[in-house]
Amino acid sequence: MNSDWAALLDLLLAPLSDEDGWQVRRAFVQALETLLLDSGSLPYAPEQLRWARADALMAALTAHAEDQAIPAWWLVLQVDWKAADEVEWQAQLIAKTQGLTKPYEWQANPGDGVPEGLAAFAAWLEPQGFCYRPWLRDEDAYAGFVVPHALAEAVEVVALRVGLDG
Repeated sequence: MNSDWAALLDLLLAPLSDEDGWQVRRAFVQALETLLLDSGSLPYAPEQLRWARADALMAALTAHAEDQAIPAWWLVLQVDWKAADEVEWQAQLIAKTQGLTKPYEWQANPGDGVPEGLAAFAAWLEPQGFCYRPWLRDEDAYAGFVVPHALAEAVEVVALRVGLDG
């Protein structure tokens, strides 16, 4: 695994146990291998490799407990641009994964969309020592990470190095 991607995973996996962290790393590698096998043969174009890694990361950062319908962890918020109703439940799962005990609730105003929901979530995180770091994958979706203030700059630096620009 590329050292910058490994560094990003180390930072994002901080709230998980070592065992769960290794499970995420394995899921990332497996998803990446599958995506690359499906995309053709070597050599891979740099942009193709970057997006394959980004998609593998998205897949690996959410995991369902084996015999439950609820996630074992949720480390990335990924919302379709018009799915404002998905912001609250994903924000709740991320907050739980980060160890925040206060439940997140968003009372959307008429006409509010995903940007307003993400702004409300970011404002809710700040006084609790966390911040939301957006990563806009494309024009159809919003994605981002929640990180402690102490790790925010490091996450941003590594995310930019691997090509996750928000």
